[in-house]
Amino acid sequence: MALTDQLSETLVESRINGKAKATSAQNISTVNSIEVKDVTVSFKTKKGIYTAIKDINLNVKKGEIISLIGHSGCGKSTLMNTISGMVNPTQGTVTANDKIVKGPGPDRGIVFQNYSLLPWLSVYKNIYEAVDSVLVAKSPAEKKEITTNALAMVNLLPHKDKLPGQLSGGMKQRVAIARAFAISPKILLLDEPFGALDALTKGSMHIELLKLWNLDNRNKTIVMVTHDIEEAIFLSDRVVVMNNGPAATIKEIVDVPLERPRNKKDIVHAPKYMEIHDRLLSLLFDKFSINDIH
Repeated sequence: MALTDQLSETLVESRINGKAKATSAQNISTVNSIEVKDVTVSFKTKKGIYTAIKDINLNVKKGEIISLIGHSGCGKSTLMNTISGMVNPTQGTVTANDKIVKGPGPDRGIVFQNYSLLPWLSVYKNIYEAVDSVLVAKSPAEKKEITTNALAMVNLLPHKDKLPGQLSGGMKQRVAIARAFAISPKILLLDEPFGALDALTKGSMHIELLKLWNLDNRNKTIVMVTHDIEEAIFLSDRVVVMNNGPAATIKEIVDVPLERPRNKKDIVHAPKYMEIHDRLLSLLFDKFSINDIH
């Protein structure tokens, strides 16, 4: 992406099929994409049973973007992993796309902070192998087209023959996101995907993510774990604030009724943005007081 685009961070999400489109949180579908009901997750440890999250209830609408935030150890990733199917609830149920989650599935794509690319495969092959494994009914020609289109969407076609070790951190993350979108999951799970990136690269990645979301006509549901309040507000329709663990629960869910498309340089001065930002700061740091400072 051009440097001027990165610096301005003016969202290309404002154009879908060549036409401007503005929406707010109220335009989201009324159909649930994810339902988390009375979920508790406990693990056996040498010191006994450790309960990571307890009695979690959360519904996520189709096409909604939500962020999970909280202090380290508050169970954000554990909650996300119950949605992905990598962790089974000790109690309660998770439903994704109208099916009880019993394990990982291609309807839920995952992007991790460490990219999870195969270092011995080229950029093209990293995506093609995922497409080949998941979209088994497609012909080889169709799989090649899907792979090429995915690379084009994140502006990486010129780098398709490079190995991951030859890429910058931002480029690796673009490959990981392109791979997740290429298999066309209905739900995209992002576990601190931009946490290791510098501020400029992170800003451009936000634009890339929203651009892909728009190209899918905002039908894809996105759940993201993050520590970054500004990132959560900019990307999300709602922000789920977790209590500290163990036995973490949902402290509060904060709506983000900022119209889309969003321009970072504009919204940070908006009264509603500042109100949301202050509320999230208060929720995250209300355990501290002046008496804690020595």
